[in-house]
Amino acid sequence: MNKITLVASFAFLFISSISFSQAQRVEFKPRPAEFEYFEYRNDSIFPLKTPIQNTTNRVFESKLPYPIIFIHGLNSSSETWNDATDYYDTQYSFAFGGRFDFCLNADNNNATTNKNFFPTAGADIAAFESFVQNGDYYYVNFNVNPNGAVGTTVLSNQSAVAKQGAAVKVAVQRVMEVTGKDKVILVGHSMGGLASREYIQNSYNWQADNQHHVAKLLTLGTPHGGSNASDSGLGWFGGIQTRSEAIRDLKTTYYYSGDQGRFLFGGMEVNNSSNMNEHLTGDDFYNYDVNCNGIIGENVQGLNQKSIDNLIDFACVIGRITGGTTDGVVSEPSSNFNHYYPSLTYPAKLFYYVSGFDFIENHTELPGYYYQQMQGLDEPNVKELAYGISTNKDYIGYTTVQNPTGADNDFFKFTVTDNVNAVVSVTSIVTSSMNGTILNSAGTAVGASQNNSGNTLSFTRTLTPGDYFLRLTSTSPTNTNYQTPYQFNITTTLSTGDNSFTSFNYYPNPVKDILHLDNISLTKASIYSVLGQLIDTKTFENSTSNTLDLASLESGIYLIVLENDLEQKTIKVIKE
Repeated sequence: MNKITLVASFAFLFISSISFSQAQRVEFKPRPAEFEYFEYRNDSIFPLKTPIQNTTNRVFESKLPYPIIFIHGLNSSSETWNDATDYYDTQYSFAFGGRFDFCLNADNNNATTNKNFFPTAGADIAAFESFVQNGDYYYVNFNVNPNGAVGTTVLSNQSAVAKQGAAVKVAVQRVMEVTGKDKVILVGHSMGGLASREYIQNSYNWQADNQHHVAKLLTLGTPHGGSNASDSGLGWFGGIQTRSEAIRDLKTTYYYSGDQGRFLFGGMEVNNSSNMNEHLTGDDFYNYDVNCNGIIGENVQGLNQKSIDNLIDFACVIGRITGGTTDGVVSEPSSNFNHYYPSLTYPAKLFYYVSGFDFIENHTELPGYYYQQMQGLDEPNVKELAYGISTNKDYIGYTTVQNPTGADNDFFKFTVTDNVNAVVSVTSIVTSSMNGTILNSAGTAVGASQNNSGNTLSFTRTLTPGDYFLRLTSTSPTNTNYQTPYQFNITTTLSTGDNSFTSFNYYPNPVKDILHLDNISLTKASIYSVLGQLIDTKTFENSTSNTLDLASLESGIYLIVLENDLEQKTIKVIKE
C-alpha cells in the first residue's frame, strides 16, 4: 500500500473511532457471569452459542465487506439462527462475534411502556454486557429477563417494536466499534425485520453522526403488512400472549373494530368499539402506547407511512406452503416489501422457499434455510448500492442464482488517492463464466472487460485519484455456486508515470473537423458534453495513429475519454 493511501486509511479509522466513541453510550446492567452462556428454561439449562475468543495466536480479520447482525422474531430467541450460522461457520469459516442481550420489559410492568434504558427509574429496556469481539456476524436477543438471565418470563420477546428498534441502535453502534466497519447488514426473521425497519426509518434511532449505517436489509417471513395469525390457536399453543405489545403492533386489522393496525398503518391510540377493538368482551391489550413515549391517545404515524432510505439493498425471503401464497403465518403480499414501497429506486429482490410437505406452516423454519439466505445476502447488483471495500485487502464474495434469473452482478466501491496501477485478482471461481470490470465514478468502464480463465481472473488498470467500482459478473450462476465463495483483492502500487500516454499527442485544438490522436494505441473513444451526456463512441484498430471525425458536432467544449486495455485518459477539446 502506498503511503498516502495508508495515511488516508488510518485517518478514516481514527475519525470513525472518534465519531462512534462520542456517541451516547448505554450503561450495561450487571448480571451473574453464567447468565451470559446458558438459557434457563423451566427446570432445564441449555448452553448458548458462544464466540471463540480471539487471542494473539488467533488474530481475526473478516473478509466480508460488512458484518451481519441477525435479529429474531416474535416469542423466539437468537438461537433460532444456529442452524444457518453453524453452516456458515463450517462452510465459510465465519467467526461469531457475540450476542447482544436486551430485556424489553425490565420493570415487569405490562400496563406502561417506554423506551428508556437502565439505569433510568422505571426503564423498560435493560442492555446487558456480553462478550463481543471482531467477527463476521452477531446476534440480537430479546429472550431475556430483568436480571439478565436468558429465557424470559416477562414477555420481553413479545414487546413493542418501537423498543426493539431502540435496542437495534445499540447493537449497530457496538458492532461498528468492535469491527471498525462503517456499515452493517441487518437480517431479520418475522418481527425482527420490523425491528430493523423501526431502526432504519426513524432518524432518532440513528447513530451520533445522524446516519443509520445499514448497507443491506434482508427480511425472512417478515409481516411488512402485518399478520393476524399469531393470536390464533396456533399462537396460543406456541405460548404467545395475545394481549402483548407485539401482537398489538403486528396486527393487520383488529378483529371487532376492523380498523388497520396502528403500528404499521397509523391512527389514534384509542380503544373503543371502533378503534383497536380486538375482543368482544374483556381487555384487548396490556397498553395502547404504540410509540412507547408515555402518552396515550396520540395520532401515530404508521411504519408503512414513513419514508425509507432508497440507497439500501433490500431483499425478502418469502415462504410458501403446499403451493399456496402463505408460509402459514404471514401471507403474501404482506411478506413482500415492494408491495408497501412500490416506488423504491431499487426494489427489494425476492426469493422463495416453497415446501410441499408443510401443511401448517414453514414460517418458523425460514431462519434455518441458508440457501435462500445466501441468495438474499448476495452483494448489490447496481453500483449505487455497492459495498465499500479497501484496496490491498482480501475479501470474499458469493455467486448465487438471482431472481429474476440471469447474471449475478456484484458491485464493490473503492477509492484511490494517487496515480496507481491496480491489479484485480479473483480466485476460487466455481461458476463457469465470470468477468470483471473496473468502472469510474460515472459508471464508464476503464478498459475492456476481462473474462476468467478457469478458476482465476486477473487484470491490471492504471487509475487516477478518485472513486471506482469493481463489477464481477457471473453470467450463468447455478444453485450450488454459493457453497464456495470467490476470493478477491485489488492490489495498488504507485504508478511510475511511465505509462502508455506519456508520448501521446492530439491536435489541432480547437478543432474544426478531424482530431488527430498520435503515438498511442487505443481501443475506444467516448465523447461527452461538459454536462456529462454521452454523445458518441468510436472503436479503434491496433494503430498508434488514429483520428476522430468531429465535423457533425456543434460548436462547444467536449470531453473525450480515450481508453486502451490498461488505461484511460480524458482530454478537453474545443469544437469550432
